[in-house]
Amino acid sequence: MRKKVLLVDDQVLDLALTRQALKDCSIEHDIVSAGDGFEGLTQLRSREFDVVVLDLKMPKVDGFEVLSEIRLQPTLAKTPVIVLSNSDLLSDRMRADALGAVEYVHKSLDYADFKHKLQTALGRHGFC
Repeated sequence: MRKKVLLVDDQVLDLALTRQALKDCSIEHDIVSAGDGFEGLTQLRSREFDVVVLDLKMPKVDGFEVLSEIRLQPTLAKTPVIVLSNSDLLSDRMRADALGAVEYVHKSLDYADFKHKLQTALGRHGFC
């Protein structure tokens, strides 16, 4: 059964790398991309997703706001959210955890490292 994934990131290259990492998983995914938090919330309101892969630092609506909104909506509250971020600050990790993120993956400059971390995080929840 194909898993429905929403990728929310304002960086085109990061979206492409994340999409490739998902394609390399043993589980097939239907992937929808959103270029900012506002678009991500619009997608979440229009269809169901099995998992959300969410960047934190974005214009318009940031990832923390998206995560807060997901947890406030009864129809979305149980959707697993994996945070991807260039930030390795403990305060960002703690805030994402407090808002209900199931994983926090630091975006590595090395694609092999990034892919391994993301696939490991996805695998812990049955998505890779």
